[in-house]
Amino acid sequence: MNTKDSASPVAITIQAQLLDAAKSDQKVEAMAYAFSSEAVFLGSAPLNDKGEAKLALQTKAPADTVRVLVGPRLDDKTPDFAELMRRGALEQHLAYNPRQRELKAEFTVFSPIWLCWLRSAVFVQGQLLKKVTIGGSVVDFPVCNATVEIYEVDPLYIIIPKLPLLVIDRLRDIIASGRIKEPVLTLPPHGPGPIPEPGPDPLPLPVTGAQLRRLNTTTLAAQSHAPTADSMASLTALSESTELRYLAQTGSTLQFQQALIQNPVLIRPLLCWLYPRFVTMQRVGTALTDSCGHFRTVFFQGCHNHDIPDLYFKATQPIFGPIKATIYAPTPVACHTWWDYVSGTEVKLYTTSPFAHTCAPCPPVVGPNGVGRWVAFLAVGGIPLSQIYGTSKALKDSTLPAVLAAKRGLTADGRPWGGLLRPRLLFANELEALGVQHYQVSWRRGFSGNFQPLKDGIQHYYRHDVNTPSGVFPAWTPFTLGPKPVPTGGGTSVPDLTQIPYASVAPEGVWDTPPSAGEIIEHLSSAKFPTHLFAPGLSYNGNGTPVSGTSDDSGQYQLKVDLFDAHGQPIDIHALGIKFVVPDVPDLTGTIYTTDADPLGLVVGNSMIITLHVDNNHCYAQIPAPSIGTAFADDCCGVLQAQDSDVVSLPYQAWHPHGFANYSFVTVRGVSTVLNRSQDPFNPGQPLRVDDPGTPLVNEDPTGGSPAAMTVHDLMTINLPASCNPAGCVVAGFSENLYVDSTATDGWNYELGYDASAVRAFVLSKVALPSS
Repeated sequence: MNTKDSASPVAITIQAQLLDAAKSDQKVEAMAYAFSSEAVFLGSAPLNDKGEAKLALQTKAPADTVRVLVGPRLDDKTPDFAELMRRGALEQHLAYNPRQRELKAEFTVFSPIWLCWLRSAVFVQGQLLKKVTIGGSVVDFPVCNATVEIYEVDPLYIIIPKLPLLVIDRLRDIIASGRIKEPVLTLPPHGPGPIPEPGPDPLPLPVTGAQLRRLNTTTLAAQSHAPTADSMASLTALSESTELRYLAQTGSTLQFQQALIQNPVLIRPLLCWLYPRFVTMQRVGTALTDSCGHFRTVFFQGCHNHDIPDLYFKATQPIFGPIKATIYAPTPVACHTWWDYVSGTEVKLYTTSPFAHTCAPCPPVVGPNGVGRWVAFLAVGGIPLSQIYGTSKALKDSTLPAVLAAKRGLTADGRPWGGLLRPRLLFANELEALGVQHYQVSWRRGFSGNFQPLKDGIQHYYRHDVNTPSGVFPAWTPFTLGPKPVPTGGGTSVPDLTQIPYASVAPEGVWDTPPSAGEIIEHLSSAKFPTHLFAPGLSYNGNGTPVSGTSDDSGQYQLKVDLFDAHGQPIDIHALGIKFVVPDVPDLTGTIYTTDADPLGLVVGNSMIITLHVDNNHCYAQIPAPSIGTAFADDCCGVLQAQDSDVVSLPYQAWHPHGFANYSFVTVRGVSTVLNRSQDPFNPGQPLRVDDPGTPLVNEDPTGGSPAAMTVHDLMTINLPASCNPAGCVVAGFSENLYVDSTATDGWNYELGYDASAVRAFVLSKVALPSS
């Protein structure tokens, strides 16, 4: 073939007859495609209403044949040959002659084929998340701007016949005997690949059938698609299936393989835990996560696959310019496959990769009755207002008025507030066009008197690109929104106003959650209320007396929110139809439905006012000397002379001035616990609460206030290790341990430094000891 001929185009005429397509109410978007004999894409064209298409191909090298396909329309710029064949495209091979410049292909497409092009669509949607620990709370943050790859895992009817005979024989042995006999097949390493995510790991081998049945269900359910309790029961049913056991014992290899295919629920756990490497997969689609971590795509299962799709997911995310990191690719694949995926089902994927960048939680906020002009007082720290007495519609509707008044300002589980509180506000976008530009949060003690504005700076982070010698890198920079003075335009200013962080306010780039947990807390804060400065609490000396200069300033405090325009003038919310709203859902992880704050008594004039019960008092803990009658363990050596029948009094003092504390008292002999008071005997599973109000010098005891007491015999014999003398100890050393845990929270953290603890050791001896 000469150069001139090689440069001349090849014309291909395609005629495809789609039978009965004219009778269908669905339009068939069919295309003609041309590929080289090596499946290199050459060109494509849509079929017209008559089923015709023409292609003019500029070949650059001779080829034996041209592969012409008629199939569904693909959105890819360069259609993939394998994808078209998987989707059921029809193919013809046309002989190529350099001197023949016109080729023709004719197709007859029967209705089951073109209907398959339309009806084999699978809609996949989900959310990619990362758990971030902030203070003592774990919060789900969306992973944005990530590429999620969707793979279809081979169904069992493809996997089972591919298993080596050794594996089939091992499965036969497991099912026939009802247990996993040793030795079990040892798995080689999975080879190079992404770092496995936490979650179900293969059992350490070898393993018995009993171990397999005792697998911890919680561990298996680390992913929402992992085997549940029902799936765990199916593992037990594996050895109880009469048909499977019969075929395992007597059936041929082909009969046994077919039985395995027909029992997928029983077989998949074994493939996951014992033979994960025999699973293969094919990529069927990709999708990008949005700012909320959501992704959506459609893939077509194909005309030759009648199995319910089994899906596996991977995810990558840019870290530096064009460099991408794999942030989600859990292994083994068989343990992290969404088996029998139902089209449209939402999946939740959790990554723990340090390279995964998160965005701010952005569950949509829905105004009450469709109201679009709202200010949502969402939470204090990580606790939504729906979980605070006095700001929650649910708690108001379910609580007697007298109880509601007594608990006003406490969290739903009875905690007071303390430390640095960070209210979280959210403003509807519609407010910007109304001229609402600033807000102010102020405070006061009790229910009367003037409010004082909060003055601590509030910083919001924006993400922007920075050019460096190594390339373009993202950077997160804080921007102070306020509080700051706002000029009125008349030569004066209104102090202590904070700018609302609309998208247009970002100095550069976009508002975005910064990488570190501390910066995330700052980014989510709308105000700072330092209760430990405004309402400091009591601290105690070793003898239980208050430290000089400390005082009990606990009680109910109020926060007020007001809106202002660009010149610092107050906003009339009623004239503009603006509503203050609070969450009407138990948490802020999904769609946040809200309720009007006015019927809850939280709107006064143009302001919203909430009440919080603040308590920054420290706890107190002391362990007085144990005693037998009038004899006390001395402070020098802590020894008590005792007889078996003696009763030992073990007093302790756990105290908080208002009962906002839990406590535990544990006495240990050697390595064995002999007394444990840490759970409320009247409310199993609940911690022991300090009495309200309590006194610092009275033993705290839920059974009536008497000190803990045990006989010497019990103290010497309870929980003896098997290697010890069953008659018990003659001389034994004991440790008493008291911990008093303040229940105060700042909304993110429950450890505010207000706890107290005490430790004391003593010795019991049933033999005479030297007097000196």
